[in-house]
Amino acid sequence: MLAYYHEVAPVLLPHLRDRPLTLERYPEGVEGGSFYQKNAPAHYPEWLRTYSKAYRHSERVVHHPLVDDAADLLYLANLGVLTFHTFLSRTTDIEHPDLLVIDIDPPADPGRDSVVQSFAKAREAAQILRAELARAGLDPLVKTSGKRGLHLALPLDGTLGFSEARDVLSGLFEKAVALHPEFLTRDVAKGKKRSRVYLDALRMALGATVVAPYSVRPTPVASVSMPLTWEELERLDDPYLFTVRTAGERVTAVGDLWAPVRPSQ
Repeated sequence: MLAYYHEVAPVLLPHLRDRPLTLERYPEGVEGGSFYQKNAPAHYPEWLRTYSKAYRHSERVVHHPLVDDAADLLYLANLGVLTFHTFLSRTTDIEHPDLLVIDIDPPADPGRDSVVQSFAKAREAAQILRAELARAGLDPLVKTSGKRGLHLALPLDGTLGFSEARDVLSGLFEKAVALHPEFLTRDVAKGKKRSRVYLDALRMALGATVVAPYSVRPTPVASVSMPLTWEELERLDDPYLFTVRTAGERVTAVGDLWAPVRPSQ
């Protein structure tokens, strides 16, 4: 895992830099349990920057870790951080997202092929939402979540606040559900029954996070969240295709397909 993160650091770091992080840690390995860490403890080195944010609901200040360079990345990975979850905004303008993200979390089908079947539903939902965005002249980027799902993203210019961006997303979801009511839902209860793909606009909020591209996930094969072309998505059946053993070679060959949502250097 450390070797993988060192290899992909040039394409991963621009997606992490200046974004407050939530760390998904497995200090005893993926079979030893995990926890999510938002606050950087006092023993972290002074050279690892943090972003301090006060949360009203907890009445405390959280010092979110930041990753600026490969040393920061590998220090945290060495502590058992498997997956990096990033804010949708950056410390330079925390109240205005520069990413609009759609998290497609498909229902899980029982049976031996549940991962493949669930991913097929995620792929269908992604294509529906892409078609809705195309009507507005937009074409989102897409990546695997590293598990069963998919993430779609569009860059934002920083003029919208989170509530305005959430309204845009809600309108998109309403149109998609109206066209495909038997397949998509905005009703959390129906989504919990796993009969439809649940679309959650509330994920577009200050403090909400998304799995960073190229992050490792806790799956049996150590899969990673991998940017794709839409043509690749049409042919992809196995969401676990890209792993810590194979992803580096792919990135070397194709570069960063999510470069359009990186800030200009």
